[in-house]
Amino acid sequence: MYATRLAYVHLKVRQLEAAVTFYTRFLDLQLCERFDQTSLLVSSENEAHFELALTEGEPTGPVTLGFAVTTPEDFEAARRFVELEGVRYGLEDRGIAWVLCLQDPDGNTVELFLDRRTSGGVAFWRGETAPLPADGKR
Repeated sequence: MYATRLAYVHLKVRQLEAAVTFYTRFLDLQLCERFDQTSLLVSSENEAHFELALTEGEPTGPVTLGFAVTTPEDFEAARRFVELEGVRYGLEDRGIAWVLCLQDPDGNTVELFLDRRTSGGVAFWRGETAPLPADGKR
């Protein structure tokens, strides 16, 4: 067998500009290339050419995208920013991670998660989800 890792995600979106605005504003992704009806975005912490490709067209169905934050402070800052912007969101405690869930303009679920396996979380998810209070305390 050989090792693999996720390199990029390619989404079809109804309105390219709205999607680019969402991902650059709420996830701090950077626009690195644009051609035809496609935009390529990358996080500032990755050396990849791109991590997310957005192409204008008819979406084939909603997907879920997960983006990691590295500290509880970053998780809380993301929550406060989304709340300040008036975006509807949900908070979940999955045991292994705290998750902030929101939707992009095309109805795709975007999850910002804080891995908690080494800082008080459990080692395995097992499908369990509980509400996470806005203050992050249980």
